[in-house]
Parts: sequence; structure tokens; C-alpha cells
Amino acid sequence: MSTFPILRRGLPAALGLFLGLGLAAPAWAQSVSPQPYFSPNGGGAEATAALLDEARSTIDVAMYSFTTNNGTPIWGAMQRAIARGVRVRVVLHDAKRSNKSKADALAGIGAHVFGVSRTMHQKFAIIDGATTRRRLVNGSANWSTGAMTRYSENTVVFRSHLHLVHAFAEEFNRLLAAAEPLSAGAGEQMDPLRTSRPSPLVRRYEQAIFTSTNQGDQKVATDTIIAAMRAAQRSIAIDVAHFNSRDLAQTVIDLRRSRPELKIEVLLDLGQYSDSKSRAKDLERAGVPVRYKTYSLVYLHPRAQLMHHKTVIIDEQKVIAGSFNWSDTAESTNYENLMVIEGTVARNRACVAAYVAEHKKLWDLNRDVYPAFVRAMRARPGDAGYKKIIPVHFDTQYFNTVMTLTRNEIAPMRSVAFASGIITTNAGGGNTYHNDSTYLDREAKRPHTGNVSGRFLDLTPVVGDTTGIIGGIGEPDPE
Repeated sequence: MSTFPILRRGLPAALGLFLGLGLAAPAWAQSVSPQPYFSPNGGGAEATAALLDEARSTIDVAMYSFTTNNGTPIWGAMQRAIARGVRVRVVLHDAKRSNKSKADALAGIGAHVFGVSRTMHQKFAIIDGATTRRRLVNGSANWSTGAMTRYSENTVVFRSHLHLVHAFAEEFNRLLAAAEPLSAGAGEQMDPLRTSRPSPLVRRYEQAIFTSTNQGDQKVATDTIIAAMRAAQRSIAIDVAHFNSRDLAQTVIDLRRSRPELKIEVLLDLGQYSDSKSRAKDLERAGVPVRYKTYSLVYLHPRAQLMHHKTVIIDEQKVIAGSFNWSDTAESTNYENLMVIEGTVARNRACVAAYVAEHKKLWDLNRDVYPAFVRAMRARPGDAGYKKIIPVHFDTQYFNTVMTLTRNEIAPMRSVAFASGIITTNAGGGNTYHNDSTYLDREAKRPHTGNVSGRFLDLTPVVGDTTGIIGGIGEPDPE
């Protein structure tokens, strides 16, 4: 028998021994650390494009939304990969209808395009999956302009992690098995992606969960999140775009009531503020701290700066992220994934710490600006700081500051919107949002056309102006 059995099991087992014993990872171990990127403009698109530029044989993509404009980093890298002979396969959401133009563009550059009948909400890519150069990209970010330049998103690059690549390859094969080939020659490109089978001897500090594996009444993603939250010792930080799941909301409420010492923070997108399906009000009534990324007086998808994460952080030591919104629809009818990253192992600590920092940044985002903003919104003619023209969307030179606010902080702003005519109450109940305007004339109670000179608040000068509707942002996120 060998005196050094760890060498017989190979490098992954050696890494597992170092990290399992809590030892500092050797230098070679650092190269397998997952690298997260956070939008907007956090380098995720460039990092993804760089991986695509490294591809030598295959790129396999599952994507909900895709910007196919020349000049965008990922699209350019896709074209270069195909030009040098890399096989590119894309399972694209709704490729025969809402994304047909994207499917046609992909086919036009030589990609093999496939469509599935269910909502394909995942955002992952496997590069050279059958080789030792295997790479994986996953997260909340679609390959769209909006995801990379306007939204709060996460993209994670894994440069080894055979067990994760293998798990995502199996998922890609499940998608292919359910897919319809849509581009010329795609029907001959449906062979499964074969990867090396990972050793069962190495403890896993990263895990992948896919809703496609649900059988019967199973809820694999929901149950994974619930188990992690119930095991929390100190804190739960939730950043999700949609929070509609009764099971997940009830778990948070139960934990709030039974363990008041447990720190819980829930950050949602502005779209959840008045969404009738959202569990936000249930959480708030139970005393759970809830805040909203606030970028407008009212929600309009083409102008949104979405809080698009789908993340929970447990005790600042474990991250659960991926494509999965917290809804029954995501669990039961969509193709979704979760990835679990444990920060108790050295190679993952920096990644988990980066997610913690992202949550903290967003949780307190520009809250110091709010008092001056709400005073200016509520000021009357003759008051100091009064402005006749008020902003509707917070992405112009006049006012360009996203804030994270509570419901009670948003309400006074919306009351001004009602008074100024942007929101009207219908006779039969409900509201109508006249939200195609960028500014409102509060005295005339009508939209103000054109740009406004000066600034609503005297803040740091803003470079550029984005008063036009943004192109290439992709479809609204499904529940």
C-alpha cells in the first residue's frame, strides 16, 4: 500500500484535505477560487467574454435573454469563437417568439440554437466542458446590455470545479433532451456533453440544484433555501428580485417570530412594492426589515435599474445564488438553478465576502440622500429648495441617484406623484400609472417634455444623460 494515499486520489483530494482541515490553502489552490462580478459595470461581461475567447472546442449556453448587438463584449467573443471553429450551442428562452430575432442572430453567426417549451430562465455557460480547461459561468445576469450596465446582478466564474461543471453539463443535457433544434444543422448537434465524473471521495463545498430534477411535488430549490435559513445562527441576508413564494415567506416570518435575535434583512426590487403577488407586505407586517431598490417614483421596466439578484447569505459564510427567483412559478414551471457556495473553505472565502459586501452596499445605498430628496419632493412654492419640475425616473442629469428605501420612506414620494398626476386612481379601483414621462410639472400636473436644466438636488455632477428608453435590456424577469 502506498505511504501517500492522497497522491493516488489526485489533486482534488489533496485540496480537500488542506481545506477540510481548515489549513490555509496553498498557492495552487487559489487558482480554483470562484470569482464573482457585480453589475452594473462590474466587469462580468468582460470576464465572460474573456472566457469565451479562451474556448478551444465547445461553448454550451443556457440563456433567458441575450443582447446581439455588435460591439457588446459577449456578442463579439461569441463571433470570434465561432470564426475559429468552436462549436457553440445555445438553449434560448422562447426562441420561436419573443426571442426569435435573437435566435436568428445567433444562427446567423453560426451558433446552433435550440428552444424549449418551458420558461428557460437560467443564465449559464460551460466552456470546453469535456476537457481539463473546463470553465463555468453562472449567476443572475442575462447576457444583455441592461444586466451588465443598469441592473444589480451577479456573475460568477469557476475555473475548475469538476463537480460543478459535471452537474451543469448534466443539466445542459436535460435541456437538450427536451429541446427543439431551430437553426440549420442543429439537429445533428444534440449529442450530450460528456465530462469526467467527479470523485465521490472529495467533500463538496459547492453544490448545484436544478428545478428540472423535481419529481412529483418536490421543491428542490425551495427546500434547499429553507434548510439553509433554518440552520442560520446569526444572520440571513436576502436579495431577490421576486419574492412570491408562500413557503419561503412563511419560513422567514416564523424565524423572525421564534428567533428575534436572528438578524434578517430582505432587499427587493422596486417592482415588488405594489405587486399584488409579492409577499413583501406579509413580511413587513411580521416585523421583518424590508427595503426596496428605488430608482423611480413608479415602476417601468424599460427604465428600471433592477435589483436582479436571487441571493441569500447565511451567517456571512454561505451564499445561495443562481437564477431562481423566490416564487412557486420558478420552482414548478421554469428551468432554474441554485448554486451553494460555502465560505468555510479557504478557496471560497473571498467570493462569499464579496457577496456580503454587495448586500451591505445595496442595503444602505444612498440612504443619506433621502432626507433632502423627500424634502424637495414635498416642498411648496416659496420653500427653500422648491423645484417645480420633479423627477419620475432617477437616471438623468437632473437626478441620478438610486436609493434603497423602506415602504414608509417610499410612500411620501408616491403621494407627491399622486398629487402631480403621474398616478391616478381609477373609478373601479386600482391605479393607472402615466409613467412614460421622465419629469412632471407639479404645478401644471402634467408631464414635462424635454430635459430640465440644473439638478433636482445639488449632488455630485453626473456624466452623460440617459433620458431615452434604454435599448437591448431584455425581457422582464418572470416570476
